[in-house]
Amino acid sequence: MQRVDRFCTGCGAALHVVADATDPVEVATSEPDAAAIADEPTESIPTMKRQMLPPPSAEASPTHPTASTTTPTVATTPTNPTVATDTRAGDQTELVPVIDGDDEWGADDPVWAPTVGVPAQPATTPSASGPSNDVPAGGFTANLPATEPITEVWMDSVDVPPEPPATTPYDFIEQEEPTGKTAAVAPTTTTEMPVTVVTAAATPGFRLGAVTLLAMLTGMVTLISLFANMVEVTSDQRLTPSEQTPFGFRTGTWIADDLADNLSVAGLLAIMLIIAGGVASGFRWRWGAGLAGGAGLAIAGLAGLTIGLAQFPIDAAHKFVLIPSDQRFTLTITRGLGYWLIIVAAALGVVVFFAAINDASGDRRRGLNPWIAALGALATVVAAAGPLLPEKQAIFSDNWYLIDGLGQAPSMLLVGRSLQLGLLLLAGVVGFLTVRRWGLGLAIGGSLPIIWLTMSTLFELTDTPVGPGFRNPGAADMHVHGVTIIGVSAVAAMAVLAMIAAYDQAARERP
Repeated sequence: MQRVDRFCTGCGAALHVVADATDPVEVATSEPDAAAIADEPTESIPTMKRQMLPPPSAEASPTHPTASTTTPTVATTPTNPTVATDTRAGDQTELVPVIDGDDEWGADDPVWAPTVGVPAQPATTPSASGPSNDVPAGGFTANLPATEPITEVWMDSVDVPPEPPATTPYDFIEQEEPTGKTAAVAPTTTTEMPVTVVTAAATPGFRLGAVTLLAMLTGMVTLISLFANMVEVTSDQRLTPSEQTPFGFRTGTWIADDLADNLSVAGLLAIMLIIAGGVASGFRWRWGAGLAGGAGLAIAGLAGLTIGLAQFPIDAAHKFVLIPSDQRFTLTITRGLGYWLIIVAAALGVVVFFAAINDASGDRRRGLNPWIAALGALATVVAAAGPLLPEKQAIFSDNWYLIDGLGQAPSMLLVGRSLQLGLLLLAGVVGFLTVRRWGLGLAIGGSLPIIWLTMSTLFELTDTPVGPGFRNPGAADMHVHGVTIIGVSAVAAMAVLAMIAAYDQAARERP
């Protein structure tokens, strides 16, 4: 580093002004007057001290500086930094950093470059009352940073309340009672996002429709007809039976159970099916309307069979009157309330079936298993054809031709049994081949009462049962043909399989 290099003491930048070369001057180490420096602003820096260097001598040449071998003596004061003052008037001052010996940074022994000469200021003596405000003739020196002592002050900790957490518009903050002053709150600006409207599936409510009303009405009418008097035969004289008395003749009243004691259970089963189907149809369940329609067809078939069976006591009374006798009597044959109500129930059952067709057209769900449906329809055909098979010397045409003779079925019974088997065929075939839940309900509602008639007759669950379609032509007693048993059993099996398949399909279709 050359002596001619100059740097600013404030910012450390190089100064290119060529200053007069100076010779090293020994620093005065005498203690300064404490009173003289009491009012001088100083700066307390822990790691260095400032000394005042005298200006270069007048004899020194500005162009030929003279090197000096005198080592400057550093005045060290352990407490406060001091400033050495040259007593020569007109001297220039220069700040030279002196490293404190006891500072840990002093081990690096830094070397400070001399600074540029500053125009001298005439020496002034501060008055006792304070520094003078008069401006000297020579002007002030360059503005240097004030050398005021830096006092480290530790401020007492102030309890600053914590900032409240940031809240969102959805946070709820309890506030005190209003004080009557209203504060203006700036509206919060939020970004509008596109709204996605999700429509929840509406829960079907109960609807009192035509199927429900007709099903309820049909069920009540059927229930009354089953336990009301079907036929009543009375005489004004006491009658004495003889060898010529027709089979099954007697006076009295008949209800459904007197004609066949398994008819009432079949009728009650059909009533429960049609009411359950009507209620399910009110909740807009497709299978409910089909169940009500099938049960309506079953009630109509039972009504035809019951009306045919009611002809037996009526025909027996007519035959008894034709027998010659010396006794004079009058027989009165009355068709009771149950007889007419069962006819009304049959008509209502058919109407329920046609009303339920309207719900079948609105079923948009996927079809059931077609193989199960085809087998169910085939089983229904076999079950309906079983009671028509002739036995012994009978022929197939005996199913619809009247044969006069003791114990032979009257014409009304032939019509009634044909009606029952035809409605079973309609409910089963149409129901299964629809391959929908509506059709499954139709097949179950139309076949379940027939299944009961078959099982109760086969296993003799009652004293005087009757099978589907009464009995086969040419049969001497009440029994069930083997083909009928196979067909009815297959219908029951296919109905159960179809219900399992429908339930499994509904479970897989759920989200």
